[in-house]
Amino acid sequence: MDQQAQSYMLASLTRPHSEQLLQGLQLLRQDHELCDIVLRVGDAKIHAHKVVLASISPYFKAMFTGNLSEKETSEVEFQCVDEAALQAIVEYAYTGTVFISQETVESLLPAANLLQVKLVLKECCSFLESQLDAGNCIGISRFAETYGCHDLCLAATKFICQNFEEVCQTEEFFELTRAELDEIVSNDCLKVVTEETVFYALESWIKYDVTERQQYLAQLLHCVRLPLLSVKFLTRLYEANHLIRDDHACKHLLNEALKYHFMPEHRLSYQTVLSTRSRCAPKVLLAVGGKAGLFATLESMEMYFPQTDSWIGLAPLSVPRYEFGVAVLDQKVYVVGGIATHMRQGISYRRHESTVERWDPDSNTWSTVERMAECRSTLGVVVLAGELYALGGYDGQYYLQSVEKYVPKVKEWQPVAPMTKSRSCFATAVLDGMVYAIGGYGPAHMNSVERYDPSKDAWEMVAPMADKRINFGVGVMLGFIFVVGGHNGVSHLSSIERYDPHQNHWTACRPMNEPRTGVGSAIVDNYLYVVGGHSGSSYLNTVQRYNPITDSWLDSSGMIGLRRARHCRGSRQASLLLDECARLATGDHRDGQSEKGRVWVEERSGADHHGSCQEDDHYCCWTTTRTLPFYRGLTKAQAR
Repeated sequence: MDQQAQSYMLASLTRPHSEQLLQGLQLLRQDHELCDIVLRVGDAKIHAHKVVLASISPYFKAMFTGNLSEKETSEVEFQCVDEAALQAIVEYAYTGTVFISQETVESLLPAANLLQVKLVLKECCSFLESQLDAGNCIGISRFAETYGCHDLCLAATKFICQNFEEVCQTEEFFELTRAELDEIVSNDCLKVVTEETVFYALESWIKYDVTERQQYLAQLLHCVRLPLLSVKFLTRLYEANHLIRDDHACKHLLNEALKYHFMPEHRLSYQTVLSTRSRCAPKVLLAVGGKAGLFATLESMEMYFPQTDSWIGLAPLSVPRYEFGVAVLDQKVYVVGGIATHMRQGISYRRHESTVERWDPDSNTWSTVERMAECRSTLGVVVLAGELYALGGYDGQYYLQSVEKYVPKVKEWQPVAPMTKSRSCFATAVLDGMVYAIGGYGPAHMNSVERYDPSKDAWEMVAPMADKRINFGVGVMLGFIFVVGGHNGVSHLSSIERYDPHQNHWTACRPMNEPRTGVGSAIVDNYLYVVGGHSGSSYLNTVQRYNPITDSWLDSSGMIGLRRARHCRGSRQASLLLDECARLATGDHRDGQSEKGRVWVEERSGADHHGSCQEDDHYCCWTTTRTLPFYRGLTKAQAR
């Protein structure tokens, strides 16, 4: 023990001091001692101290310290503030507590907003958010907008979209103005099972006051995603709905929607007239696993938010993997096979895998799923009719043509008819209920394409691509399949081709600005995202986003890691829901620089709406996007 005792001490008494100070000030106020201001509302008078009010309110601070007349007065009258609300705010200034209820919040929030008491305003907004239900969400949204409560307004709007099928049956819904209704039903995040729900909601709103509202029918019908309705439903509307039958503009819109179904070669042009986007929550892109350079294998996963142009990290895979398949099934992300890096006695080794992992977005956790019958890397993975298909690949010795499918109901993998050719590093796509296997290596570079008919359990060859390709991206939208980039055995490719299943023909499209091999691709919000890859000289951390409507490419944020895209996947997110998703898969690394990036996107809506990124002579222009935070190869990106 020190011979000399410390001659000083700093005692921290912040909490008891604060409590004593507040209690002392409250007693002074209650006894009207040292009070220098009286707030008058009608006949009521509230005594207080200017310094206390100014400390919690910029409004009062400006009043008492600025050049206003109230600076010198001892009494201020309020005309537009509720007496009880003003009393509650003064009580809060002296106690730090405030009572909020359904009865008080409607007067307390406006008072807190006027007086700029931010903490009380925030608590009022939080309380109202907790009270949201189908019957009051529209009213709360209006209330929040009136007083500039942005976060509450967003929360109410989100609630309306997520619970639209209940909200559209309430009295508040029928009392919406046309402009308010237009804003709601135009929202991409409207959660409906089919677009028919949106139409019936609009019809009910019009019939609530048909004399006054019938004039808005055509304007509102334009907000319905008519191409997502089935031909049968559109035809029934045309024939049986007298409101539409008697309106020339409405009939024209229905005709355009029917043309969308019957004239698929012109679908892209209809996007300027009718919205063909599926309803969804805000969409995100997932980047999973892959390689960083020649030796480092990644287990990380990141999520990209197009709305904020930002990435966040998520739970990693159980082991680092690359050259695997990825898909979304029943709102869960499946990572299938690949090559995993393991450790044994401090030494790392790599192994071709038959293992499968599943990510749950609700808990942000990974779990193990039943193994495949065979080890597979550089495989193709698709989801069709609620079942997960694993196609071809490489088991470490042989290129595979075998196919198996995972049936969640029985939790087992079952054999499927094999492909006509062995394939690895290839792309897979689902279009019109068929599974396509495109290009790849087995053991030579291929441009051949075959498709699987599940009703016949059989494969057939279709038209080949112009270029041989491995490790390329694929996207499905508007009834076409698009292949992007890859490697032909000689060079890295920037070319794009489009397949028309009705014509059984591939068409060359305008190329990207730079070649990409091992690229991941996904379609999100009618944009084609091209993620990572290898240019032939270096790994890429750039993300390119193409808009086929404006024929332009836009910048996007780079990923947290540099990856060569192993798997990318497109889908939509609503509280991390994955029921309407696009799937992306990328592939294999054969020559030390190139690897496969394959993508298939299936969009589900009320009318079996399938899509793909279309490149066309009039819609082909590429631009560079923002870089990824670090380089990655053999990665998988998934849009949700």
